[in-house]
Amino acid sequence: MTLDTAVIPCGGLGRRLRPITNWVPKEMLPIGLKPALYWALDEAASAGLLRVILVVTPHKPVIEAAARQYQGPLELEFVPQTAFRGLGDAILSARDALAGSPFLLLQPDQLFDGPNPAAAVLAAHRASRRATVALVEIGKAEAVRTGALGRATTRAQEGGRLLVEALEARGSSVGRFDVEGEPVLAPTGRVAYTSDAFDDFDAVAATVPPGAEIDDRPVLQRIAARGALDGVAVPARLFDLGVPEGYRDAVSRWPARVT
Repeated sequence: MTLDTAVIPCGGLGRRLRPITNWVPKEMLPIGLKPALYWALDEAASAGLLRVILVVTPHKPVIEAAARQYQGPLELEFVPQTAFRGLGDAILSARDALAGSPFLLLQPDQLFDGPNPAAAVLAAHRASRRATVALVEIGKAEAVRTGALGRATTRAQEGGRLLVEALEARGSSVGRFDVEGEPVLAPTGRVAYTSDAFDDFDAVAATVPPGAEIDDRPVLQRIAARGALDGVAVPARLFDLGVPEGYRDAVSRWPARVT
């Protein structure tokens, strides 16, 4: 099956950006003259995707209302996540809409300045038909404005492919990336999942106590552990919109100007 669909999860609570996200969902925070959500939709469209499944919550109705006003060339579909139980649960909510198809996870609280990371992940996935994650280089300068994404351990393969051998767990939600010495590669919220990925999501969900959050990182760790996860290093600067420092830098990089 051809990967032509992105899943954009929009149910997060925006804890790290409080108190502003008590009133404005982080997906609706403006960068330039567009909400963060529109930047994610533009990235999906520019990468050549045809369809986007937005996982939404009834507690943030403004997101669906805004998405319905988007003018880009995408087919939009909305699926509910009645209560936020983590990124993994958001992806599980999209299972029926995906109907067994591969998909691209596109987290709207990460913005990139440089080559389109979704396009890079799609190109690598279509060449290999393997799960693929976009990786960015994080040094000391970037670490202070980036959440605790964890490191990726990779090994170069023939043809320039990177095999992801291991991924660290995410750090504290209030922490920042910790870099000592040379820059490291970190996984981002641009992941191409194969059609059998829900077997791993189900296995991870089965280990989580009822009502607890289901993260997607253990899923990627399972895939990496069996040698089935590739990485593509993206030469773009990551703006982590989920932390105040990252959002402030994005607003500085793309100031709101009316021409």
